[in-house]
Amino acid sequence: MKSTFLGIFLIAAVVFGGLYFQQVEKTRRTEALVTKLQQQAGDQDARLDRQEKQVAGLRTKLAESRAEAQTRASAALEFLQAQTNAVKADAEKTNAEASNPLSAMLKDPGMKEMIKNQQKVALGAVIDKNYAKLFADLHLSPEQSASLKDLIMNKMMAGMDLRMSMFADDMDATKRKELADQVKASTDAVDAQIKQFLGDDNYSQFQTYEKTQGERMVVSGLHDQLGSGSTALNADQEQQLIQAMTQQRQNFKFTTDYSDQSKLTGDFASMFTEDRMNQYFQEQDQLNQQYVDSARAILSPDQLDAYQKYLASQQQLQKMGMQMAAKMFGTKSGGK
Repeated sequence: MKSTFLGIFLIAAVVFGGLYFQQVEKTRRTEALVTKLQQQAGDQDARLDRQEKQVAGLRTKLAESRAEAQTRASAALEFLQAQTNAVKADAEKTNAEASNPLSAMLKDPGMKEMIKNQQKVALGAVIDKNYAKLFADLHLSPEQSASLKDLIMNKMMAGMDLRMSMFADDMDATKRKELADQVKASTDAVDAQIKQFLGDDNYSQFQTYEKTQGERMVVSGLHDQLGSGSTALNADQEQQLIQAMTQQRQNFKFTTDYSDQSKLTGDFASMFTEDRMNQYFQEQDQLNQQYVDSARAILSPDQLDAYQKYLASQQQLQKMGMQMAAKMFGTKSGGK
């Protein structure tokens, strides 16, 4: 019996011992889990603390950025205001010079010299093209042709500085008249040299040739426009057209003849009025029609059509140039 109780006790001890150790192990695991959870909670708290610190730092940076942005915005506003004032000042200066835009440009000596050089190159090409026939008709040697070309260039360039001075802001009618007289004196002096170089007979031929330069330039331009195709002008047509235009031009009387240099004075304000220019272009239309009518017996229908269009385009260019001159000199309507 005793051995039986002892066996039962041993069995119970073993059972309860196993349960005890199981409970101990469970308790240990529970404690470990609690410790781990506490550690995780601590880590979470640390992360939250770091995040809070980061948020605080970001808020500080945001406040600093806002302050910096406001500072920059204020600086930009001040800069913009300064630029606006500068633009207004430039605009006021530009408006003051708008009535005579060439005046400011021609105050620069370098600009004036550049214009003169460009003009000289352009005139050299014009002389070579438009005076070649005269040189041939006068039977000049290459050396004589070169000398006459130089004299013609001097005549065209005579008083160039004086002409450019006419566009100055402080020029009035009296001062421009004085400059115009000086330009004429310079041109006459070169004419005297040409006369001495050519002699009386050749100089008379030279003068006649020069009086038809306007017509010759028109015919030369038409020749270039028609080219060398089926509608090209031949030499006889060119001479007949020049003669017809010259005759029509000499018989036509303009109310204000802007092509007659002898009638141009320094009083540009009264010459380039809107009324005067409108009347001139109406009269030029009439003269152009006479040119076309007289050319019907000289040109083919296609040539005649091209001629009529060329005259219209040249008149439009002339009109633009004269309107620009009127703006430069601040002219108004009326003033006939």
